[in-house]
Amino acid sequence: MLSLALAVLVLQAAPPATPPKQAAKPKVDSGPTAYDTAKLFFLAGDLSSAQEWVLRGLKREPKTCGPLNKLLAEYNFLANHVDEFTPEQARDFLELDRKISPTVRGKVTERAWTRFVAKPLALAQEQAKGDVPQALQLVKQVLFVDPKNAEAVALMAKLTQDAGR
Repeated sequence: MLSLALAVLVLQAAPPATPPKQAAKPKVDSGPTAYDTAKLFFLAGDLSSAQEWVLRGLKREPKTCGPLNKLLAEYNFLANHVDEFTPEQARDFLELDRKISPTVRGKVTERAWTRFVAKPLALAQEQAKGDVPQALQLVKQVLFVDPKNAEAVALMAKLTQDAGR
């Protein structure tokens, strides 16, 4: 009788629980990618290290490191001649900087930025109080080099409005 009761209990018992599926192993973040590291070195002004890191990442990250490699090579070539830039070269240099790092300018870019944008814009703001045609000329030069400069666009609008009176 006891064995019969035991057999009934075993048959009525729930089927053996299947082991739960193992959860996927969480992806371990191994740190910044070669692309990110190259951009950090670019921002710091260490162009040779930036190029070294982008070359390291070409096999694992070809979609991001390939285009960055080309941009860094062009930028590095121009960076060796910053003091000899024409306005056209400065425009190209600033555009390369924006393509590499859209939100923050690189340390090497600051020299060209100061020479072709910051100083002429400050001078134009001073000239706007008295010599409007000279200020307009300076703002046009700034906009040639940096067409999206918000300060220069606003000053140009103000100067053209003042000149129209």
